[in-house]
Amino acid sequence: MSDNKILIADDDAEILDLLVYALEAEHYTVVTSSDGETALKKILEEKPDLIILDVNMPGMSGFEVCQRIRENSDVCLTPVIILSSLAKTKDRITGIKLGADEYLTKPFEPFELVARVEGLLKRAKESLAASPLTGLPGNISIETEIKNRLSESCEFCVLYSDLDHFKSYNDRYGFDKGDALIKLVSTIFRSSVAQEGNSKDFIGHIGGDDFVVVTTPEKCKSIAEKISAVFGALIINQYDDAARKNGFISGKDRSGAPAQFPIMTISTGCVHITPGKFSHYSLVVDRARELLKEAKI
Repeated sequence: MSDNKILIADDDAEILDLLVYALEAEHYTVVTSSDGETALKKILEEKPDLIILDVNMPGMSGFEVCQRIRENSDVCLTPVIILSSLAKTKDRITGIKLGADEYLTKPFEPFELVARVEGLLKRAKESLAASPLTGLPGNISIETEIKNRLSESCEFCVLYSDLDHFKSYNDRYGFDKGDALIKLVSTIFRSSVAQEGNSKDFIGHIGGDDFVVVTTPEKCKSIAEKISAVFGALIINQYDDAARKNGFISGKDRSGAPAQFPIMTISTGCVHITPGKFSHYSLVVDRARELLKEAKI
C-alpha cells in the first residue's frame, strides 16, 4: 500500500471524483479542494507528496497556486502536475515557467495520469535525496542548487552550519534524543529563513548536524544571527537539570578519556560568491567548510 499523499485542486466535481477514484484505486491517500486558496492552505498544512492543479479555479488560479508553492521553502520541492483545459502552447509554457513538472490537458486518460504520478514520485525520491529525518533536500539537491546559481552568474551566499559538541550530546542522551534535536534544528532553519530571508532561499541538510542555506548577500548575516539566537534560546531546554545547572555534561573524548563538554552552540561559515569567483560547486563547499572551521576557533 502506498504511503504517498496527493492533493487535487479542481472545481469540476466530475473531474475531481474521477481523479480520486483513479488514485485511490492505486492506494494513494487523496486530499481534495475545489478552489485555489483552500488548496494552498491545505498544501501548507498537509504537505502532500504530489499536487495536481486545475488552472481555472475560483479565487486563485492554478498558476498562482503553483507560483506560491515554488516560493515557499517548506513545499517548494513538491512535484506539481497542472491539469487544464487550456491547451495552447503559451499556456503550457506559462505552467512550466511557474514550476510545474507536468502539464496535461483535458480530456485526459486516467491511466496516463496515474503513470505520470508514479514517475514523478519516483524521480522526486531519487533526485531530491531528501533527508529522511528532516525532510529537507539532501546532497544531490544542494549540489544542483549551487550549480544553478553559479551558471546564472549572479551574486549569492552559502551558509554552512553545524553543531558544536553534538557527538557528546548524542553519546550522553542517545540517538533518539539526538534525532529529535536535529529535527528541532531543521525547524529553526526553516523559521529563521522564513523570517529573515527571501522567498526563494534554499535550505538543505547535508547529513548529521550539517546544514546549508543558499541566500542573497544582504540576507546572509541576518539569517545566521537569527539561527544562532533561536538555537541559543532553545538548546538549554534539551538538557537535563544537572547539565543546565553545571553548564556542561560529563563524558569521554575521542581517545576515551573522561571529559566535560559545554552546552551546545551552533557555528556558521558564510561564503560570498561573485560571478567568476568559483568555477565549480566543490570549491564553494570547500571554502564554506574552511570558514566554518574559522568560526569555531
